[in-house]
Amino acid sequence: MVEISRASLDRLTPLASVLGRSFVVEPMMLWSLGDRGDVAERLTQSFARTLENLIPLDMVWEAGVAEGAAIWVPPSGAAAWKQTQLGGGPPDASEPEAEARYSGFWTWVESRLPTEPLWHLDAVAVDPAGRGRGIGAALIEHGLAMARADLVGVVLETGNPGNVPYYERFGFRVVDKEDAPLGGPTVWFMRWDPPGTGSGRRPTLGP
Repeated sequence: MVEISRASLDRLTPLASVLGRSFVVEPMMLWSLGDRGDVAERLTQSFARTLENLIPLDMVWEAGVAEGAAIWVPPSGAAAWKQTQLGGGPPDASEPEAEARYSGFWTWVESRLPTEPLWHLDAVAVDPAGRGRGIGAALIEHGLAMARADLVGVVLETGNPGNVPYYERFGFRVVDKEDAPLGGPTVWFMRWDPPGTGSGRRPTLGP
């Protein structure tokens, strides 16, 4: 059985490393942060700044001892997530247009999310050495249980087409698929609703 616990700030460094190393194949991260240099290290730095803000808000969960991590944003935390996401730009300024690309991309993503109060699976990652043991599934099911208790749906977004069938296994469905502006990646927006509450309709999207 995989133990899931709420992360504390002393776990920031190992969890940022898990997320950074896991997201090196995520087109959304590579597009917004750039793919130059040591990509895993740059993503780790970016996630470290994000976790520093979100851990105190009880939005970060750890599987085992840094075997996996997930960022689950409750409906009440949407504004804080948005501020963190848009404020955590590239860790360096070696690309003159990096900051504009980063903020522009995540502003676009945020605009495509439903305007109604929902849980948001912002990120889920498993240490490469621990994959295939159900750790990612445990982190996802943990969040879905919280949403189920609230009788509230969940949204997520991914730029990796291989993730789509994986999330569909948990009951998520694609509700929107869009190409990001300025040559950015294709992004799949997915939604899960508690049994008996989902209408099957497309969610109301932002402007």
